Amino acid sequence: MAVRFLENKGSGNILEISKARLLELTPNVYPLTWEAILSGKGGSVAILGAGFAEREVFFGFEEVDLTRYQLPTIDCYDIATNPPEKFLALRSQYPNLQLNYFCDRNLAELELTKLYAPNSLRLVSVHGVLDYLQSDAVTKTLLDIVKVQPEAISIRLFLIGNPWSRNFASIEQLAMELNSIEIIISGLVKSIDFDVFCSTGVMQLNISDKDKIEHNLLPSYGASHVMPDKLVAYLINQGYQLIATDVYSLSSQDLQGDKLENTNSNKNVSLDNPHGMLLFFKR
Repeated sequence: MAVRFLENKGSGNILEISKARLLELTPNVYPLTWEAILSGKGGSVAILGAGFAEREVFFGFEEVDLTRYQLPTIDCYDIATNPPEKFLALRSQYPNLQLNYFCDRNLAELELTKLYAPNSLRLVSVHGVLDYLQSDAVTKTLLDIVKVQPEAISIRLFLIGNPWSRNFASIEQLAMELNSIEIIISGLVKSIDFDVFCSTGVMQLNISDKDKIEHNLLPSYGASHVMPDKLVAYLINQGYQLIATDVYSLSSQDLQGDKLENTNSNKNVSLDNPHGMLLFFKR
């Protein structure tokens, strides 16, 4: 089985996925993310949402002669109270790698500008994080990332069309998200400033505490979903170029470990709504 679910209290259902399946779903962004870690400029990499560090870091190291590269310090930050055991086992395979795992971190209060000097980061990776935050914390986090001026930014958006979140979304919200993705694909994105991004860039779903807890999430889970075209428009405004995207949906086989049933399921929602989107930017 390519995918199964790991649990860490409050961190949701974290998919463990093989490298082969990952590249089937997202062939464009991950290779660029790995190359940014290995060959980018700057002495550090920051990974926010380190439950995904296996795919962010270790997949990129497989069958690579690391002695050819001047590797950065890799700092992983996560809400989970403990690093995944598999992460620790993999880290032991690279004893010369400076790899830090900072647990139990409120990512809304991370303040990258206090941790890193401008231009010192090869990459900031934000995969599976923004939806955990309240909408004001989402915009604050993205502003903080821009201020430290990383060479590259890799973002995975958890779309409201995914099998769980769409139970709590309206038809109009799902249509807005699909239109947002189409704007990017069509190349029609126009630059916007931070104030416009704050007012139009984040859609927040109304999910009860009970439903969150049943999905292994804390009641504080924000259910904040960034509109992809607004994110691209803001980062363009800040001097970044969108280099690559991947839009993907997990198959029923991928999701066989998840509990997708929900008595409030929106029966009118098209199952064609994509589940996630990856975007890779360079300054």
